[in-house]
Order: sequence, then structure tokens, then C-alpha cells
Amino acid sequence: MGCKSHFSFLSMLFLLLIATLGSNVIIQKSFASESTNSEIMGKKYITFYQDFLKYKHEQSIKNLEEIKVEGIKEKKIEDKIYIFLGLLNMAVDNDLNDYANIAIKNLKSIKNKMSDSQSEIYKLYYAKYLNKIQDDAGAILLLKPLIAKQQSNLNSLAAPLYLDSLLDAGLKSEALQFYNTHSSIIDQNLNWEKLNEILVKLSSAAMSFNQPNLALTFLKKPLLFYPLEKSGREAMSILSKIECSGGSIGSLYFREENMQYLSREVYKRIGKQPDSRNYILALVGINPHKPVPLDPVETLNEQEKEKLLGIAELLMSAREYSMADYVLSYLSQSENYTAFFNKDKLLDMRGRVYNALNKPIKAAQVYYKLFTELPNSKLADNAKLKYAFSLHFAHRNKEAAVFANQNNIYNSKDEQSWFLFWQYYLSNQTKEAEVIANDYLTKNPTKTRFKYWLSIIEKERNEKSLLLKNLSEISKKTVDYPYSIFARWRLKEFLSKNEKENIPHNFNFKDFYVAKTNPFLKKKLKNKNFEYIRTLVNFNLNDIASLYIKKINLKKMKKNQVIILANLAYAAMDYKMSSDLSRNYFENDLDDYQAGEIWTEKTNFWKLNFPLAYWPDVQNAARLADIDPFWLLSIMRAESVYYPHAESSVGAIGLMQIMPYTGIHISKHIGKENFSASLLKDPAQSIAYAAWYLRMLLKIYHGNYLLATAAYNSGPEAVNRWISQNNSLTIDEFYENIPFVETKKYVAKVLGYLDIYYRVQLGSGDGYNLGFGESLPDPFTRLNIF
Repeated sequence: MGCKSHFSFLSMLFLLLIATLGSNVIIQKSFASESTNSEIMGKKYITFYQDFLKYKHEQSIKNLEEIKVEGIKEKKIEDKIYIFLGLLNMAVDNDLNDYANIAIKNLKSIKNKMSDSQSEIYKLYYAKYLNKIQDDAGAILLLKPLIAKQQSNLNSLAAPLYLDSLLDAGLKSEALQFYNTHSSIIDQNLNWEKLNEILVKLSSAAMSFNQPNLALTFLKKPLLFYPLEKSGREAMSILSKIECSGGSIGSLYFREENMQYLSREVYKRIGKQPDSRNYILALVGINPHKPVPLDPVETLNEQEKEKLLGIAELLMSAREYSMADYVLSYLSQSENYTAFFNKDKLLDMRGRVYNALNKPIKAAQVYYKLFTELPNSKLADNAKLKYAFSLHFAHRNKEAAVFANQNNIYNSKDEQSWFLFWQYYLSNQTKEAEVIANDYLTKNPTKTRFKYWLSIIEKERNEKSLLLKNLSEISKKTVDYPYSIFARWRLKEFLSKNEKENIPHNFNFKDFYVAKTNPFLKKKLKNKNFEYIRTLVNFNLNDIASLYIKKINLKKMKKNQVIILANLAYAAMDYKMSSDLSRNYFENDLDDYQAGEIWTEKTNFWKLNFPLAYWPDVQNAARLADIDPFWLLSIMRAESVYYPHAESSVGAIGLMQIMPYTGIHISKHIGKENFSASLLKDPAQSIAYAAWYLRMLLKIYHGNYLLATAAYNSGPEAVNRWISQNNSLTIDEFYENIPFVETKKYVAKVLGYLDIYYRVQLGSGDGYNLGFGESLPDPFTRLNIF
């Protein structure tokens, strides 16, 4: 295939890139007039990001200075070597070349006294430093002996660095050959940004040897994942050259199904950037000014109808619901259906679009039509459930209750009972609600949700003593969140209205599980492998320590060994591994947890399972944003389980799982220029961005942590819409009415984690006690900027 055959697509992509390059100007112009940083956050928070970075830099300098002084004073050669290796590692990671040079100078003076393992570490870190200062030839010379040792434990760190240095040094043939041999280890040990950067370099190298098909094999990831990042734009440039030179790319990129996949992936990653809507519509293959043919639908052949239906699906996945509605309305005029263009699928899609457009009555009508006119359809039973829910969204709860009572809309009796109960409750049919709840609790006496709402019905009857007894019992539970937290809120309302909320910020709270204070790590360990890892951790060689921990065979370990290993992972700042080890290999009940117990198995389980991950950065960001640091940690756990390189299926990035387009807007408000999505893979940056955003959400929702948590998951636009639809409900009723199942589970999870953090880390036996406010605040809708 030649250049001309795909010219329109490539031209469209080229125009997109031009539009994208100008997007910074557009964003600045569109938000500069709002002064949102001061308007939302207040003048106090204008310098939040700069203050965060300044404090972090000061702390880094302080830490490195202490290590340097310690290294100079140290008399024992072995310890001296490790101290300066740790200094070099930290200095390179923090881009503090002065300290890196001090470390290198001292290490060179004692190089002949290094053991083999120390020498390998030295070569690795020195090469990393040389790579950063673009001395690629020097880096290659240092790394070559490491690469030659196939069994070296450092190979997974050395191989990607060696490949990058080969490419930057212009040794293209060697680089291609090396990647061909070591691709699996390189792909596994690089984050997506660096991997995409290297893949583009490899593609360019293949092109220099006139191998376009080989070049194509390197381009798929950079094109599909974050295409507007630097590597994605460079990949598109190479792709354009290959196409125009006659490269056979059709089979790889331009078959229709791959185009659809590309459109989905790109939408996830560019989201609400300026002009993204036009880009998505172009990728989907639709003209916004002429979305459907002018001719009647019956003049289309079967394939044309199927294609339009597929386009409507893509529009829905891109949340272009109005355009999807337009296409589906056109297709609904058809009277002839096929196996692939069928009426039940069309009706189901229309119902989903109507609900997304906040037209639940229309959605209910469509779903009713589906299961009455097409009762044998595979979608009919599900349509009954969606019909009942549409009635619920339309606040026609009596009708929803009658329909659910007459039809088993759920396969699960638990869910069927709850839906019925909730419709009765919302329609003030308390007797019917009580019958459902009591019948359910007879068979399931431990279920907290029904107990809680029965208590609220008792409140309406003014049965105070029974209410207090039931709420008190529920408030002590450490399962079925968030009902124990709701119960404490209700109890506070009855018992002491003026009591202050226990939301201490604890900015000076210390982490005693770090290496220097952890008794597990103060003395030598009997296990030789553990002792070596302890040495690495104690001297700030955390990346290598984490590497060794991952290589240990856990199946052959005893519980006490796993506990020590989890402590080592924690001290190496591999909080995900520490949490996973404690959660999967030894377990303890939270109900009999005593915070005062020191260094018992139980203490280890909970404090390692709910760690003070990246605590200096969390404290710093929480202090500056004036939010609860344990809330920040709870969201971190819910989002990524403390894994800094996490990526979600919808394109969210890093510890705090921030979407790239949200990151772009936050950057503009905090004064960060030259935003890159890869920035969100850095733990400190991810924490800082999330803290600022959470502060903004708290401001919008008048300090209501539940609403701010929901908005962090689903976006403020959705929460504002739910508030406007449910503004007569209390906050616990609002929680039950959250229409997104994912968001509802997320809120319960975060509040539950927050409760556990308070019990485990603060030793608060009563857990988390948050004042939600009796009614919902008015949403600050004019600040709908995300």
C-alpha cells in the first residue's frame, strides 16, 4: 500500500498533532481568566506546589548531607563503601550531581577494596550517572562486564540502561541485536515512558537499515499508549515516513478493528484535552455536522447498518452520548433487522444512552419495550433490571417496588431483598420495608446494612433507646463499611452535637517501621540472604534490595521469615510488596488489635498491611493542602495498593491514579509548566497533584469527605449531577443512591481504609468519626473545570 491510500488518516493525525502542540496556549487562555487557583483554593494555597517541591528539595539535601558526613567519618571500609554507594544512588535519583560527584570521588579512592558484589553495584550506579550526563560511551564500558555475566542479579537493572546507552551512542546495529536477545527482561523492567522512548529509538534504528517492517514492530505501543506524549508523536512521524515509502502497514494498523481499538485507547488517554472531541469523532469515522446519511435508513445495506451501530457503540465508549443518541434515533427507524443488526441490542443501547443523558423515563420506556416485545431475547431479563433501576433514577420508587415485587429482577436473593427494601424506604412505605428487612435478617443476622437502615426507621418513630443500642453495636464493627462510620455520625448527632470531629492531621506523626528504628532490622539476621538485603536497606540501596526480595522463593518460607521479609520490603520502600506479603501470608483480626502492643505479629500484620507509604511526602503534601494525611493514604491504597507505576484500563497513572487530562489541568493551576503524563509515575509528584485536587474537592463540597471521595473517583460533574437529583436526601441516603456501582464501592473502600488507618496507626479504638452534615451541600457547579 502506498502513501496515498491512507493520506486522509495521516493528514488527520498530523492536524491533531498541530492542534495538540497549540493546546497549551488554549488551556492557558481558557483558564487564566478564572483565577481558579485562588478562587477555589484560597490565597493560602497559591504556592502549594512550589512549597511542596522546595520542602522536598531541602529534605533531600539534608538527607544527602547527613549521609556524606557519615561516610567521611566512617572508619570501617566495608561500611564506608556501602554508605557512598547509597549516596550515589540517592544523588542520581534526585538529580543532585554535586553529591553524585562526591560519592564517585570517594568510591574511586577505595575501589580496589570493594567486594565483587560492591563493585557490580558501583558500576551500575556510576553508569546510571554517566547515562544521565550523556556520557554514553563511559556507561557502555562500565555495563558491558555486568551484561556479560548472564546470572548477575543486577541484570534486570543493567540491561535497559545498557540498551539506552547503545542507542544514544549511535550503536544501532548492536542495540537492535541486544534488544532481540534481551527484550523480555527490558520490557519487564522499564516504565512505559522509558520503554516507549527506547522503542521509538529502535524503530528509528531499523529505518536506518531500511527495514520498515521491523521498524513497525516497535511502534505499536508508542502509538497506542499516550500518543500525545513525545514518544507517541515521534512514532507517528516514523509511521508516516514508512507509509509514504510503501511500507506494508495496512495489516498492522489500518484494519477496521485496529482503528476502533486505537480510538478507544486514545480517548482514554487524551480525555478532555482541547480538540479531543473532534479527534475522537474523526477516529470513530463520523462527521459531527453530518453524523448519519441523508437517505432513509432502509436504503442502507446490512453492512452499512452494522457499521453505524458499531459507530454508536464507539461514541458511547467515548461518552459522546448526544451524538450516539442521534445515530441510534436514525437507526431506530429501521423495520428490518439481522443477526448483527438486531432490535434488542439497539433498544438496550438506547436505554443506556437515555440514562447517561439523565432521561430515565425514556430509558424505562425503551427497556419496557425490549422485554415485552422481545421476551425471548438474551437481553430481556437484564432489561427488566434496567427498567426497575430507570424507575428508581426517575424517583418513581413505588412503581419500581411493585415491579420488583412481581418480578425477580436479580438472581441473588440478597440483591433482590435490598432493592425492594430501598424502594419501600424511599417511598415512605416503612411497614413494607421493615417486613423485608426483618425477613432478611432472620436468615442473615450479621448483615450490617439492613440493621443500620432499620435503626434509621426506628429513629423516625422516636424509639431512642433501641436506636442508640443498635447504632452503638453497629459503630464498633470493622466490616461492612461505611455503616459503622455512619452509625458513629448518627450517634454523635444524638449524644453530643457540639463534639469536635476527630480529624487530626498528625503532620508530626513518625513512622517507626523504617530501617533505622525497626528492631527486626537493627541486628544481624541468621538467614544469609535476609542479612544481605538488610545491609542493602540500611545503606539506602533500596532498588537492589527490592530486586533481591522478589527473587526469594516464598513457598519454602515459614511465617516468621515472611514477617521479616515484609519488614525488609517496607524499609526498602516497596510498600506494595510489604502489604501483599502481610496480607497473603499471615493474617490477624482487627477486632482484637491493640495499638499499644509493640512489634508483635499482630502489630506487624496491620502496620505493614496499612503502611505509612511515602510518609514524608504524604505529610508534606497533606500539611500544605490542609487535608487529613490518612485520607490521602487511604485513597492511595484504594487506587494502586501503593504501586507507583500502576496503570488502569482507562488510562489513569501512578500511585494516586490521576488521569492525564486531569493532570494537565492541575498543572496549569499549580504553576507547573511542561506537563508530561510520565510525571505522574513519580510518587512525590503523584501525591502532590492528588493532595491539591483533593483540597479543591473538599472546598467545593464544603468539607464533606464522602462527596470529595466520590468526586475523586467519578469526577465532580457526576457528583454535582447526583446532588441535584438527590438534594432532599441525607448523606447516608445519598450514598445508597450513588448510581455508579464502582463509585459506591470505592467510597465504602476508602472510608473503610480510613477507619482502619485510624485504628492501626493512631491507636484510635473508636476508629474514624467524620461529621458529614445532615444535608447535602449545594455543588459549586460553576467551577466545573475537570
